[in-house]
Amino acid sequence: MTPALSYEVNQMREPSRRRFLKCGLGVCSAGAMIRPISAQSPVVPYYKAVFDERFEDACVFATEASARAIPTVAIRGDITSLFYDDLDLRWKQGPVWLAGLTTQASLFCLHLLARDRGMRLRRCLMKPRIEAALDVLDGALPRGMRMHVRPSDPGDLVFWIIAPGASASAKETANA
Repeated sequence: MTPALSYEVNQMREPSRRRFLKCGLGVCSAGAMIRPISAQSPVVPYYKAVFDERFEDACVFATEASARAIPTVAIRGDITSLFYDDLDLRWKQGPVWLAGLTTQASLFCLHLLARDRGMRLRRCLMKPRIEAALDVLDGALPRGMRMHVRPSDPGDLVFWIIAPGASASAKETANA
């Protein structure tokens, strides 16, 4: 190795304040260039957020879901048009993630129809706080969290997530 090259190699190995500051500035600027994770992109790609527009809490939920880039659809207790005009057509292509804040009766019907298409109820919160429902939309779905709907007042809201079942998820992974 030539003496000039040896001197440059040794200079690179020796720590200095200047080198430390350069590296620190490089790391900070790299961090600023990386696109931050925002609340605008959902963790789970929900197809739709279903809400019952007769309830104020459900409308707040829909507004917050829209702010998280999740398409919303309003119902008034009856899911017939939602199923025939939208979900049935989409489910023929394959299972999708759905979230909702509806009554128990609406959830019951959607759950039965979804189960026929290989999906299952993944999450169910009775009388939820809106913040709790939005926390689930913001974060990853807890594994193994499935609650049964208990009978209560028919006017009570239920936050729920319907998602592809284990066999449907395995097929999607195999096809990807």
